[in-house]
Amino acid sequence: MLEIFKDVPGVQVFMSEKKAGNLKLLAPNFEENRKKYFDKNNLNYEKLVSAKLEHGNNIQIIIDNQKKFVDYTDGLLTNNFEIILSVTVADCLPIFVFDPVQKVVGVLHCGWRGVAGGIIEKASQKMEKNFGSDLKNVLVGIGPGIQSCHFEVENDLLENFKGYEKFSREKNNKKYLDLKGIVRAKLISNGIEIENIEIDKRCTFCQSELWSYRRDGEDSFGVQAMMAGIKLID
Repeated sequence: MLEIFKDVPGVQVFMSEKKAGNLKLLAPNFEENRKKYFDKNNLNYEKLVSAKLEHGNNIQIIIDNQKKFVDYTDGLLTNNFEIILSVTVADCLPIFVFDPVQKVVGVLHCGWRGVAGGIIEKASQKMEKNFGSDLKNVLVGIGPGIQSCHFEVENDLLENFKGYEKFSREKNNKKYLDLKGIVRAKLISNGIEIENIEIDKRCTFCQSELWSYRRDGEDSFGVQAMMAGIKLID
């Protein structure tokens, strides 16, 4: 679990597990399950804004909660205290960002396509340009996701990460990628201080309490997802 936000005033981060039920958008009972989860964690469901994922690098700045679902986006940023941001993941990485000075929060859904497509760089630029953030102040938590122990990839995927070869390894003639390591490296190269980054080392494939697309298969994945969210608090 992430500790970086634990003793920092002004922010609340949450990540569901399997026991919370299916929280994937538009899946059976998703809204009922989400409301139960929010009630249990003393969160106001009416303030929730959720990303409808595209597995890309699109990031939206959220001004209000009039629109509950934001189409074709994998990142949400806001400085509105009346909003709770969320994405869903089931092997991809949930990334939480918080600027304690400018009071800005964000949540990113980072699969390999989004990371290769520059979602980290784009989020950094938007925080600087739209909110005046100094990236040296920003805290980042990288949530649980598939680790290199199970993220088997082919050469064509690795072509998207030239310059990051040290984050791939080979074992028994198979290649594996450390996506968390790449994200961390990208954050640092974009101005985030190394001591302001924390990685949740849990692997979704290994941990039975978490959902995993690769472990459980496509059929099961159709009705499963972990929800990751962040909000500003007074």
